[in-house]
Amino acid sequence: MPRATGLAIIGACVAAFALPSVAARAQVPMVGVFVAEASCFATPSIRSEDNPGRIVTEPGTSYALIGRNASPGSHYLIRVPGAEPERRWVAFGCGRVEDASQSADARPAPKTRSGGHDSYVLAASWQPAFCETRPSVRECRSGGTAGNGFSLHGLWPQPRGREYCGVPDDVRRVDERGDWRRLPDFEVSAGTRQALSEVMPGVQSGLDRHEWWVHGTCFKGDAEAYFAQSIRLLEELNRSPIRRLFEASIGDTLTADAVRASFDQAFGRGAGRRVLVDCGDDPSGEPMIRELRIALAGDLSREVPLAELIRAGEETGRGCREGRVDAPGFD
Repeated sequence: MPRATGLAIIGACVAAFALPSVAARAQVPMVGVFVAEASCFATPSIRSEDNPGRIVTEPGTSYALIGRNASPGSHYLIRVPGAEPERRWVAFGCGRVEDASQSADARPAPKTRSGGHDSYVLAASWQPAFCETRPSVRECRSGGTAGNGFSLHGLWPQPRGREYCGVPDDVRRVDERGDWRRLPDFEVSAGTRQALSEVMPGVQSGLDRHEWWVHGTCFKGDAEAYFAQSIRLLEELNRSPIRRLFEASIGDTLTADAVRASFDQAFGRGAGRRVLVDCGDDPSGEPMIRELRIALAGDLSREVPLAELIRAGEETGRGCREGRVDAPGFD
């Protein structure tokens, strides 16, 4: 997935510093490092959205890990140097805990209920909003389109941090430099490659190669299976009422709660709690919905319907509170 640069991607995460005594007793101390993967609000209280200093995590930045709110929990407590107060909470979906991190009593952090390898996050982008924040990339020079619904960002095997499986060091260095078009190609059928170019505009910038080497190598299958399943899941999303909701809301603001409620209606009760709404600021500083990150769990080789995979996924943080559904072109 592309590393966030420039304007912050406000994938909001609410959290707690001074909690009532019951919540405080549920806190699980941890030691280690939290690495941010999105620009999320870091707040002193899980129960309040008040954010003194408007503190936002910086993607790629490491923070000292203090604890999580419960076991298994929903938020991490981190230390943000220079913030007042420094102790801030962020939702699990905003980053990853380094493998060496652990609970303070030396017990390992809990595993996902589906066993790790069969858990995923489907990242579906709203291309016009992505292009507002990345106008210089190849696929965005016309301002991005909305006519094809959501675009494929990637399918990420979980837990977070499971990346670059068996990838040679020289390939990883090329990827981390952002030279994605210089990455080695992967083998898929002509039909899959054509379908991928239609659902993933970022192919023009080498996003497909990046996604394969970072995430696809950790998938239980070859590149053909990885991208075929990614395309299938995105197409199911685009055939759902979620796409129609976004298309009908172009130019308007949607709340994360409304998006999550629409997932409940489209895919079954509880589906919305598996969706993180990720936002980014437009040039004027107003938030736009940039991406939906949908937690899934199940055996993809069985062609399990998207609704079933979502309902089996891990619950995640809400993300940003609300954002505009951006129209194609640059504002």
